[in-house]
Amino acid sequence: MPTISTRSPTPPPLSTCRNIWRVDQLLALAGTHELAELTRYRRLAFSFLTFNTAISRVLAGLGIECEMRLKELAHIAQRLELLYPLSSSDRYYAMLHAQLRKKDTDPYHFIGSEGMAIEALSQAMMDAEASRRFYEQLLGASPATLHSLLATIVQQKQAELGVLSERLTDGDGLTQPAALC
Repeated sequence: MPTISTRSPTPPPLSTCRNIWRVDQLLALAGTHELAELTRYRRLAFSFLTFNTAISRVLAGLGIECEMRLKELAHIAQRLELLYPLSSSDRYYAMLHAQLRKKDTDPYHFIGSEGMAIEALSQAMMDAEASRRFYEQLLGASPATLHSLLATIVQQKQAELGVLSERLTDGDGLTQPAALC
């Protein structure tokens, strides 16, 4: 007489699980995350304005890269004929950006000392590392249509970490006062 096992079957390894994320969902996740990154870098750039304009410009540049990634995400959505809310209008983009700023209850803090600058840049590096890991997770869940874009974003996030690290370890550049103009 055959025995019947009461144990449930072993689930397949994660690498063979079917992708449950849709392309539009992945684009929405990436877009929302990138918009939060843009808000964070703009805020940091503003905070550094009175302490070190060179670092402020670097942070503003990282924010511009976020804008470029947002445009690329919107372009991919349009090419795939997907509904992508961040590309629907500039008005929607501005409204979502304003909502993110409202949720951030911390008042603006201007950087006033080298210690504050080191703390802010260290936090920026931790946030950039978390962002890189987020995109690596999206890359692992992405279909072929998004793989190239997300792989590029992961590389950009790695470069972003390098830029922040360079600013943090460049002792001479950190303490230069802001230009008075």
